[in-house]
Amino acid sequence: MASSLIRLVVVALICAVPAACGGNRSTANSKLREIEQLWQTVPIYPGMVEVDRSSSSSSSEAIVNRKYQSDASFNEVRNYYVAQLVGHGWQLVDDREVKDRGRIRGERQIEFRQGEFYIDVRYAGARQAELGWSYAIDVEWYE
Repeated sequence: MASSLIRLVVVALICAVPAACGGNRSTANSKLREIEQLWQTVPIYPGMVEVDRSSSSSSSEAIVNRKYQSDASFNEVRNYYVAQLVGHGWQLVDDREVKDRGRIRGERQIEFRQGEFYIDVRYAGARQAELGWSYAIDVEWYE
């Protein structure tokens, strides 16, 4: 009887933390499904060739990522995504050069927001050969 009561108390305490019983995980999985659907609406710059894909979720974020090879310049790709995404209700919230451990090697990132979702377009710059991709596109949700 006492051991059953102890087990019941332990389970109750564990389940008091939402992540332990899947509460926040359920939200993250739901958000992952939403961004997977949202991903289907993201235009892909003509001629980009997909070389990798991944997705993940946690209690505070969900992300779908695709990586591409392309000979297009960053300015061409940037102009395409600004026109395409802003024209569909996305707001450009960031356009910056990315430093890798304090070094500037031509890496760039533009970020768009619509409600609680984000789209990032990253350019690998001089790191293309090292990384194995020219452009990475993420659709994200995070708290």
